[in-house]
Amino acid sequence: MGNSLAITIPANIVHKLKLQRGDAIDVAFRNDIQLDDEFYQSLTAVTDQYQGSLDLLRGEA
Repeated sequence: MGNSLAITIPANIVHKLKLQRGDAIDVAFRNDIQLDDEFYQSLTAVTDQYQGSLDLLRGEA
């Protein structure tokens, strides 16, 4: 993508919105997004589950 950034859309959202390659979409940017406790609980669960793999990727195992 050259010097640009790309945005990926999770498959479940693509399916829900019935998007197809080449569809035009509008994107809004917000700098004031607050992450809730559910997000942090999910993040903790995933990092706990994959801690060994994350350590290997960092070269710490």
